[in-house]
Amino acid sequence: MAVTLGRKNVKDTTEFESYAIGLSLPLSITNTAFAQTFTTTEQVKTNIRNLLLTQRGERIMQPEFGSGLREILFEFNNEDVSTQIQTTIETTLQKWLPYVSVESIEIEQTDSLKDNNRVNVSIDFRIGDNVQLETVTFGV
Repeated sequence: MAVTLGRKNVKDTTEFESYAIGLSLPLSITNTAFAQTFTTTEQVKTNIRNLLLTQRGERIMQPEFGSGLREILFEFNNEDVSTQIQTTIETTLQKWLPYVSVESIEIEQTDSLKDNNRVNVSIDFRIGDNVQLETVTFGV
């Protein structure tokens, strides 16, 4: 998979390993600037986290951008919550990141997490036609 940076076509190969693709989240400052991603896989994981942890209406000029996962966490916490979370993740990724194919979504809801209105989410996915399975894990 290639990414266009200006007029250069950058691929995930050792030849282009020093070309940054985007910023890494959470933002952190390194020696010269913000921490950056150097592979397509790293950037897609960052994009997934950014999209799903953004509330709708939070992004200026794009009020539909985001997932609405935080609103679900404050509803009555029963068995339907994990289904709602999974459906929300799938529809959000289909709309905003159509090149990501979700293979599975695991939602961890322990009693201590429920008491704090939190869940841990792990998503297994593929990027485009890539056969390699990738995983991104985060807390909501």
